[in-house]
Amino acid sequence: MVFPLSSCLKETQPTGKITKERLDEVIEQDPDKYAAQVQAIYNDIQDWEGVGQSHNYFGQMGFNYLTSLMGNDMVMTGRYGMSIYHYLLDYWQHNYAPAEIRWQEYYKHIADANVILRDIPADTEDPTLLQYRAVALGIRGYSYLQLSYLFQHSYYVGADGTKWGKGDHYDFSNDLLCPLVTEKTGEEDQPRATVDAIFTQLIGDLEASFALFEELGCVHTPFATDFDGCVVANYLARAYMIKHDWKNAKKYASVIMDEYGVLSGDQLLQGFNSISLPDVVFGCDITADNTGIYRSWFSMMDYFGDGYAGIGVWRAGFGPFVDAIADNDIRREWFLDLRNEYLGLASVLYQSIKFIGAGRSKVFATIKVDEDGYPSWDGSGWELGDYIYLRSEEAYFMYIECLAHEGNLDDSAELLTAFMQTRQPGYECPATDKASLIEEIIFQKRVEFWGEGMEFLDNRRLNIPVDRTAETWGAPSQKDEERLFTPGVNNHYPGADGYWDQEDENFLYQLPDSEMETNPKITEEDQN
Repeated sequence: MVFPLSSCLKETQPTGKITKERLDEVIEQDPDKYAAQVQAIYNDIQDWEGVGQSHNYFGQMGFNYLTSLMGNDMVMTGRYGMSIYHYLLDYWQHNYAPAEIRWQEYYKHIADANVILRDIPADTEDPTLLQYRAVALGIRGYSYLQLSYLFQHSYYVGADGTKWGKGDHYDFSNDLLCPLVTEKTGEEDQPRATVDAIFTQLIGDLEASFALFEELGCVHTPFATDFDGCVVANYLARAYMIKHDWKNAKKYASVIMDEYGVLSGDQLLQGFNSISLPDVVFGCDITADNTGIYRSWFSMMDYFGDGYAGIGVWRAGFGPFVDAIADNDIRREWFLDLRNEYLGLASVLYQSIKFIGAGRSKVFATIKVDEDGYPSWDGSGWELGDYIYLRSEEAYFMYIECLAHEGNLDDSAELLTAFMQTRQPGYECPATDKASLIEEIIFQKRVEFWGEGMEFLDNRRLNIPVDRTAETWGAPSQKDEERLFTPGVNNHYPGADGYWDQEDENFLYQLPDSEMETNPKITEEDQN
């Protein structure tokens, strides 16, 4: 396998919002009406807006940011109202915002997809209509997959042969997940379906979507904003890994690996703000017309901007996690610590500078220090960095991990070494057995995707606990200011330094009140 550095669909790039009223008008007047419906779905993936939601919620990137706070590797440096209960793993109950917002968000995608699938017959021979069916099937499969992460435990909790164990013996496939709604069920209320039934549907949808894209020659389109065959392949690989179907997971990871290389060198320091980066499988072109300022990804993640992350809600790496990254790994430069020449710019130790808003290809060339000694940058538009939903590096990690699960340890270690040498010159895989190899793969994947929500997804399926305890990592300093500037200590916020298993209720969102109160097919006995 090599690591090179380097549209069939109409270009429905989400560069502006389309209101419900305008959508209805377009569909009424435009013979190619489904382009507007696909545009509306793309808009919602980028920035779905629900009633009364806070600046924490902005579509898929909001999910990535908030679930990153529900793991081991991202630290909240203070007890801010913004996102604190996600960080404390205490926001799962039926009457709180996350359950309501995520439920409505993904069922809105499903409803929009069902409209397209209801209106366009499956036996149509029109290639344009087939493209819209492919998108709709893919979106519906993706949406059910997203629901599965939150509203039930993973299909299997753990995997045999790993340090986290359990595997098939901890099978949640017959537990209830969510109502199964398709174009065939119409708008009639449905009971909760099992995890297995939902996975049968979502894998079927994604497989059908991929087959259409393949038939139409749209596995990889020229536009990173397209929901194309590679996007579908990525979600299929994720779904098959959850089911321990390593063969099919490899099959679809390979689809992406055949089309994309991986980033290297200064590309990794770009700031992840452009869909023109060669590893972007799926993303959104952000403009002033389709994003907020404070309610946006870079507001939450860009330390050098003027959003939340730049005015005090700092995003830091977990100290022992960052310390475990090799000194010559270029990804160390995503965190400011004692080994980084730019530490003087940090407000806290291990401050993350991985995500940098638009206009700065290498951040330090444009940094200034204000009169109070805080870093700032001379310019505007920091909130306009593009959104990157999927990167090709995930496919490489999935393929490498699948090989290990299958017992093909030599090939897995060889590919991991080849990948890592694009980040850490001279890297040699230290693992000598299956369990330690998978642990090494997951650690390097955690580094690669820090802050992008990937740790949460892998923790769910592999049964990796969230362990921020003093017993494991050593007691933090008593004073916050010491904790935030002292290397070698547990820098998680006091009060959040607990221990949670993946089967704990904290990871199991309850069905929201809106569903419980309006769906007669679901009773209190059906509630999580």
